[in-house]
Amino acid sequence: MLVFTVNKKHLERHFQKDPVLFGYHQGDLDDFYFPDCQWAADYHQRARIEELILIYSGLKTATVLALGLTDRFEQLLKETIGLLPTKFYCHFLKSYRNVFRQLYDEKPLGKFLKMKLTKRKMCESYALDKNDNILRLDSSHSRQLLQLYEQAYPDNYFNNSMLETRKYFGCFIEDKLVAAAGVHVYSKKYKIAVLGNIATYEEFRNKGLATRVTAALVRELVGEGLLVALNVKSDNEAAIKCYANLGFQKTHEYEESVFSLA
Repeated sequence: MLVFTVNKKHLERHFQKDPVLFGYHQGDLDDFYFPDCQWAADYHQRARIEELILIYSGLKTATVLALGLTDRFEQLLKETIGLLPTKFYCHFLKSYRNVFRQLYDEKPLGKFLKMKLTKRKMCESYALDKNDNILRLDSSHSRQLLQLYEQAYPDNYFNNSMLETRKYFGCFIEDKLVAAAGVHVYSKKYKIAVLGNIATYEEFRNKGLATRVTAALVRELVGEGLLVALNVKSDNEAAIKCYANLGFQKTHEYEESVFSLA
């Protein structure tokens, strides 16, 4: 039976079943993100959560994370489908597509991979060079960062509040921000960070800047003892190679789409 819950202990226990699959979920338990979350759960007459759907409203377009572990997930999705926003960005396993299509039109965005940092020392080979000019970003860099994303990564999911995590780094050339790496999720309490919003201006690509700025961020997260993960489009071979060189390994495949009421 569908139940909406705010019990963080129950939620965290469920996410520990697969910390990488539920990387975003774990981070969203943090007080920074939690007020923008709704948690639709199936307890199946037990004291623990069996399946769960996350509805996140902290961005301009709501996000729904539909990543199940058991055969019970599809029934939970059917019970929740009529309660979802009129338009939302969705991470889901492809077997659930037909449930969404019963009510929603779909704009497919492709197949994606989840990757986990497994070889933590590999990023150390990208030691900072004094000429790299890689700096921590804050609100004073907001305008340049938004310009970078507008031109180099127009499909990004970013708002200025993410800079409050202090986990955004940028590479500057002649005072121009040309590459950046940050996080979608960051929580020291729940020991999780999910990288995101990694971009480089086209004219500065193929110079290793994205790798170096991401390495700077990863080194800091590793130093805090966090589980570090990321999502990447499965056909983005250059990005996957970059992450593999930093010590990331593929763990899951899923799909992303925008669904809107038919």
